[in-house]
Amino acid sequence: MTKRIEILVILYFLTIALSNQIFGQNTLTKEILWTTDWSPNGKHIAIGGNIDTLKIYNEGSLKTYKSFPIKNTITRIKWHPSMNIIAVTTQMSDEKSFILNLETNERIELNYISPDGARGLGWNYTGEYLGITDNDGQILIYDIKGKLIRKFVNQVNSTKGITALDWHPKKNILTTVTDKIRFFDIEGNLLKSIKHRQEEVMLLSIAWHKTGKFFVTGDYGDEKDKSLLQYWNDQGELLKTIDISQGEYRNLAWNPKGDRLASASDALRIWDTKGNLISVGNSKDYLWGVSWNEKGNRIITSSLEQRIILWNNKGERILTVE
Repeated sequence: MTKRIEILVILYFLTIALSNQIFGQNTLTKEILWTTDWSPNGKHIAIGGNIDTLKIYNEGSLKTYKSFPIKNTITRIKWHPSMNIIAVTTQMSDEKSFILNLETNERIELNYISPDGARGLGWNYTGEYLGITDNDGQILIYDIKGKLIRKFVNQVNSTKGITALDWHPKKNILTTVTDKIRFFDIEGNLLKSIKHRQEEVMLLSIAWHKTGKFFVTGDYGDEKDKSLLQYWNDQGELLKTIDISQGEYRNLAWNPKGDRLASASDALRIWDTKGNLISVGNSKDYLWGVSWNEKGNRIITSSLEQRIILWNNKGERILTVE
């Protein structure tokens, strides 16, 4: 191979690597704040990523309240809807996913999850059950004490990892997202499967509206296809598709009132229930985690470059922690 050909080959693979990083950010080497969630009482904010620590901040000052050493990547955090308990999923880690009681600091490990970890996480509407979706395509349901209630697969004869889940806000029905949108009852029966677009693009996020009448999904996109934010009715019929983002929709969150949706991608965007864009908060880097406070007047985001930003409900910055 001549020197000129060698250079061309190197440039070719560099181009592919760079284009892939536009939509699929390098999660192996970067220290990223993957996820955040606001406590139900509004007093504390939990943040995690591949920084070897779960951090709990005071809501106003963003000063550290508590921290817990966690080896490698925390993929998602979910506060219990009424108790001072946090569920945490991990991957690329020697530590299992767990439930953490912040009153006692007791940690309950969650067994039977794939050794490759998990990314989907959510409490049901009563807080009685915890759902986890793992990187082997399993769906696991636990009680509040960490006892496994049920385990089933997202798709028969597939080990494709599941990126996110959300429970119906009024029924014990799970909706998972990966290559498709799938609905399951609590017994593990597949109720419906939906291909969300013609292209083979992975979904990343889902958020049911509090009424249970519709939900929203966000996908990855790639170097060819733009990321889509999509509104669906409760039967899985497409209501609206939006393609304005320059990056993947990592997370979605409704405010407590249910009239505003926040999306984390190349910017913080705030939408109404019809998919109309209300506000945009510009960001220097890709946003990954997003959550509202209990009053619905503040939003917290975490990012690719370890920035924590506190916003008001119009997408205006209040405080940034680098």
